[in-house]
Amino acid sequence: MSQSEKSWVDLVDKLNELYDSGFPLVPGRLLIKAKEFAYVIDELPEVIPNEIKQARVILQQRDDILQAAKNKADRIVASAENERYRLLSESSIMKDIEEKAEEFKRNVIDECEDIKMKAFNEAEGLRLKAMQEAIKIKEGAQEYANQILSKLEGDLSQLYQVVSNGKQYLNEMKANSENEALPPLQENR
Repeated sequence: MSQSEKSWVDLVDKLNELYDSGFPLVPGRLLIKAKEFAYVIDELPEVIPNEIKQARVILQQRDDILQAAKNKADRIVASAENERYRLLSESSIMKDIEEKAEEFKRNVIDECEDIKMKAFNEAEGLRLKAMQEAIKIKEGAQEYANQILSKLEGDLSQLYQVVSNGKQYLNEMKANSENEALPPLQENR
């Protein structure tokens, strides 16, 4: 498990702990520790860049594999060229040797191209898989954060309505008590 996956799992576990340790305020609503919730929300953006860093590492590894394959191909081709010149200088049947050298060279180049393509395809597959995983994790984190924020928004809206109703009730009680405390006005005749 990579460091970023471990962090992602830790954040999800922390959210579950917050939910489990929350205090039920009203049915369907939960009071949680704001500081711990803020910590999880603050850490979410830190997790996603780690996935992107991993994708970059995979891309660098792909480039390294491609470079190594190219270097190996160059060495094999150079070795084949040296062998061809050596054989030409030692043999009187130049045409036969040149044909064999060319065939050897084509085989080496084909083999190197195959190695290069396999390395490229493997690296590209790893890069695409890493990018897809990073996108999936990012989308999941955004969706989860959106759900949490929507739930929090609903909770705050309900809490605001409770406070507003309480203030209105207190104002009505105050108005009623003031009306009862004032003596009726007497008319002057």
